[in-house]
Order: sequence, then structure tokens, then C-alpha cells
Amino acid sequence: MPNTIEQNLQRLVNAKSAISEAITAKGGTVSTGDGFEEFPADIATIPGGGGGSGDASKPVRFMDYDGSIVASYTPEEFAELTEMPANPSHDGLTAQGWNWSITDAKAYVAEYGLIDIGQMYITDDGRTRLYVRMQEGRLSPVLKLYLNANSELDIDWGDNTSHSTFTSTSANYKSERHAYASKGDYIISIGVTRGSFSLQSSSTVVSTLFTNGNNSSSSPDRGYLNTIRKIEIGDNVTSIGENTFYYCTSLSQVTIPNGITSIGENAFYYCNSLSQVTIPNGITSIGENAFYYCNSLSQVTIPNSITSIGAGAFSGCFSLSQVTIPNSITSIGAGAFYYCRSLSQVTIPNGITSIGAGAFSGCFSLSQVTIPNGITSIGEGAFSGCNSLGCVKFVSQTPPTVSNSSAWSGVPTDCKILVPRGTLSAYTSATNYPSSSTYTYEEYD
Repeated sequence: MPNTIEQNLQRLVNAKSAISEAITAKGGTVSTGDGFEEFPADIATIPGGGGGSGDASKPVRFMDYDGSIVASYTPEEFAELTEMPANPSHDGLTAQGWNWSITDAKAYVAEYGLIDIGQMYITDDGRTRLYVRMQEGRLSPVLKLYLNANSELDIDWGDNTSHSTFTSTSANYKSERHAYASKGDYIISIGVTRGSFSLQSSSTVVSTLFTNGNNSSSSPDRGYLNTIRKIEIGDNVTSIGENTFYYCTSLSQVTIPNGITSIGENAFYYCNSLSQVTIPNGITSIGENAFYYCNSLSQVTIPNSITSIGAGAFSGCFSLSQVTIPNSITSIGAGAFYYCRSLSQVTIPNGITSIGAGAFSGCFSLSQVTIPNGITSIGEGAFSGCNSLGCVKFVSQTPPTVSNSSAWSGVPTDCKILVPRGTLSAYTSATNYPSSSTYTYEEYD
């Protein structure tokens, strides 16, 4: 046999030596020993790159765009940091930094004890890339985009055919049908020659970015909804408009750079393969139903630039287990987290003044909630169906207005109602609060 056991063993020894040198050169540590069983642990010490090895049980978590935990800390560990963890790296992308500053993040963690922070990316060549899969019988999609005034786009269809040019003198929608020769995976690359554009194909739910071109208000043609698998956003894209990825059920990954200023209504409506989203720190609001029934969405990182979460924004996100709501947010819309049945903990910050109707209705796993001092009103059905809720703690000396007793419908009768000392009478006599003959009210200092 040409390769003896001794020769193969020596090759492995040489390989380990070379890899050990590479690990050490990149700042990693190498175990001592004469076997190879320690290799996985050695390789895990190499810093940088995509992915991560953070401990999901620690409440301060740094998330990559693919949902991996890059780093995690206890509040005490995080308080000792002098800088944020190193940015991850991915081929084709340029890291833009974390969507919270270390100062703001430390202040939030000091008050609430937990936070999710996400990394923002832009494409390394500035072009927006759509990763698409063409299927037999559906090879001629229409691409439609919204161009701002005096703009020009270069469209590379990813199949080695001639590029297309979209131009505008005034803000308008532009579209073109492209015929692919065969089924398969393609990368459509969109470059901005001048001006800017929005990822939007319509102001209604008639169409998304890819259509068959035969749309009408009464009979939308959605034959190409499953075409888009992934998107990486580049330079000079100003917004993700209304209905952009409406019912794109195969869209699994998206990177949103900090140049994006808004995410419109229904933007990712029913994108039920999407598992993680980082919202950049230039965005101030999340539109109504923006992530409606994204039922694979397990992680979302919201920056402290956001001031409002629209009605139904995360409704039906079955897999969402934890969410950081920043102090900058002043209102949570009706049904914002409706039927987020895995949501086990949520922090409602002091800046919020109202909780909309049905905001947390159907959050079966929610075990406790604190209603902060700033809340003045709670909508009907706000916590209805929260059948694991064991404790509701009120901070205000004055009971917030509750519009309807349905706010507590389905809350277990052994759920304790905690109120500030000296306010027991005010809370037990307040309109539409849980009955003190059924529920236990306790005062705290």
C-alpha cells in the first residue's frame, strides 16, 4: 500500500503543527497533548469571522445576521467591558458595527439586566444582491423597483446576459421582464449609477419585487413569491417599502445596512422562513404588520433609535422568545406581539406610555411582566390569553387606565398582582382590573 499508517500519521502531525501556528498567529490558544482530540477546542479560539460561540443563557447577547450568537455576557461581565466585541466578517459583506453604542447598551443593561444587540452589514461592492431560484415553467419574472428622482440603476441579471438600465427623471416605479434560459440559482446584482432607489414594487399588496406582470387589485398574481431566497442590501437604498417581500415564504436571510431609514407596512409579511433580523440604528419606526406571521423569526434586534412599533408588527412570530424594547419607544401598537407564543420574557421600558389593544394577547409562555411608571393606558385584550402569567407588577402610584376588563382575559387566577406600598386600595378599586376577590394583590416597597 503506497501510504503506510506511519506516513499518514506523520501527515496529520505536520498538519496539526501548521494549523497550531495559524491559530497562535491569529490570537488563539492551542492545547498541549500528543493526540488530535483537542482540535475542535483549539479551532474555536480563533477570533473573528462569521458565526459565534456565545452562551445563549447569558442575557446580554450579540447576534449575527444569521442568528448565531457572536458573544454573550452576564450584566456584571458586560459592565466591565471597555469596548464592544469585534465585528464578525463574511465574504461579500462589510461590517458596519453594532446597532447599539456601548454607552447606551450599558445604561439599558444596568436598568433592565438584558439586551440583544445586532450587527449591521452593507455589501462590499455597494451593489444590492438578490439571491433567487428559478423553477421550471417560471423563468420570466418581472423585476419592479421604485426609483427616486434623477436616478439610474444597472441591473445584472446573473446569467451572463446583457445588463439592463432603469432610469428616472421624477420619482417613479420602473420594471422589466427578464427571460432565463433554464432553472437554477442566480444572483441579481443592482448597482446605483446615480441617485437612489427603494426596495418597493407597489403601494398595495398587489405585487412584490418579482411578479408575473399580470397583477390586478382583485386578483394579485404571486407566482414568483418563492423565488427570492436571500437579500444583501448595498449603497443608496433609502428604504424597504410597503409590501416589498409580502408572502416571500422562501426568504431566509436579509442584511439591512444603516443607510435604510424605514421599514414599511407589511414589508416582510408572512416571510415564514426568515429566522433573524437586525434593524439598523437609522430607522425610527417599524411599520404595521412589518413582520406579521414570520413564524420562524427567533431573534430580532431593535436599536434605541426606534420610537414606535406598529400594530401587528410581530404578530404571529411563534418562535420569538425574547425581545429588547428600547427606552426610545413610546408606544406599542395594537396586536404588536399578538400570538408570540414562545415569548417568555419582555421588558417594557419606562419611555412607553401606552400598550395597545391585544399587544401581548396569546403570548402563552409569558410568565411575568412589569408595567413601568410611564404607562398611562392599557388597551383591551392587551394580555388576554397569557395563560402562563404568574406575576404582574405595577410601578406607578396611580393605576393606569384599562379600557376593558378583557385586558386580563385568560390570565390564571393564581397570578399575583404586585402594587407599590400604599396603593392597594387604589388598584383593587380601579376600573377593569382583575377582581381582588379572585386574584391576590400584594404591596411591595
